[in-house]
Amino acid sequence: MNSNLNQPGEFDAVLGGNAQHQNYAVVLGGIEGIKNRLNSEDYEVRIAALEDTLKYGDEGINLLIEALYDPSKEIHELAINLLRKAGIKGKQALLDYDPWLVLTTFNKWEDYYYDRINDPIGQAYCLNSQNYINSKNKLMRLLQDPKAKFIEALKCQFYYRDSNCKIAFKDFANTLVNFSKALISLKALLIGDYCDLINIKYKHSNTQVCSIHPLLKAYPKLELLHIRGRMLEEDILKPELKIVQVRNSQNNSNIPIKSLKHESLKTLIIDADGISNENLAKICQLDLPSLEYFELWLNRSELSNIKIDTLTPMLLGDSFPNLAYLAIRKCGNMSEVAKAIVNFPIIENLKILELTDGNLSNGDVLLKSPTVNRLHTLNVSGNRLHKNTIEQLSELKCRVIADYQFSDRYYSVWE
Repeated sequence: MNSNLNQPGEFDAVLGGNAQHQNYAVVLGGIEGIKNRLNSEDYEVRIAALEDTLKYGDEGINLLIEALYDPSKEIHELAINLLRKAGIKGKQALLDYDPWLVLTTFNKWEDYYYDRINDPIGQAYCLNSQNYINSKNKLMRLLQDPKAKFIEALKCQFYYRDSNCKIAFKDFANTLVNFSKALISLKALLIGDYCDLINIKYKHSNTQVCSIHPLLKAYPKLELLHIRGRMLEEDILKPELKIVQVRNSQNNSNIPIKSLKHESLKTLIIDADGISNENLAKICQLDLPSLEYFELWLNRSELSNIKIDTLTPMLLGDSFPNLAYLAIRKCGNMSEVAKAIVNFPIIENLKILELTDGNLSNGDVLLKSPTVNRLHTLNVSGNRLHKNTIEQLSELKCRVIADYQFSDRYYSVWE
């Protein structure tokens, strides 16, 4: 045991010497030393103290949480960066403060329209062309480039009027699966139709989404998947199995095949121009333990109803146990869906709930639920709510967004 308790330990800060302020010319040990340095008028002393907080466990993290509210932009941003390194507690603190600081979106990568690979880190390579063949050729050149192994984000989009649009999704998906060894760093993928005219409304998709099961199997490190198109005719999660059914020899019953499990996926966006109940049920049955962000578009022009039973695995928290962001758009029975959400375990972990562009009726189900107040943000835009209902919702403790209630808009598929 150290016989001199006044001596600084391994992680203790020592301020002294002629160059230092006399008020700090003492041994500042442990967490109390950090607190004293954070109160310093010397900006560099405060920065250095903040950088030392992670050495002191939960107490240090608590100081970082306080620093989120510091008026100094530099202190605030440093606290955010340090909390991102602070494990589960740091992540939870950021989720409580502002979930968008944690959620994985394409904003993490700067868009880069592909010509040749320069610096693939931090850039999303976009294959956008009005001609499908040109896009396919660009993809093949990219896959054959030795630098392709460093690409983290890729957008494969097809012009909706191209004559090959119906087969484009399947062709691109198969190509990406076959060349998965060339894209070993891929973390984010968007695949589907594209339109560069934001004033075009209510267009139906010609892109037929095929099974994404092979994509998820081929890219186990994928963190973001965004798919766009029609999901009515084909099974979009059809497994490629030789054995389609197993029987229990003891009682001669069928043993159900386990749902696909993907350990890394954090964000799943289903941007559908029509989706079958069977496909929606399969999506909600996926085993996605890391999923934090789930966005579901049911349609582009018409409202579509959801059978609540199809959402049950998600609502119970079985499929997506760490979900923090949930968005459901273009739903015809939005009030029924909202009631299910606020009365099921899923609401306990949600930070952002977006129920938009649907038919929410009068919003009573949200006003009467105490769990809604625990949200960071509630978005009920585009539901034709009366202004009196909007005023009542604005009194909730969470942030409420209720834009464009009585006007149409173009949808994200075309943005």
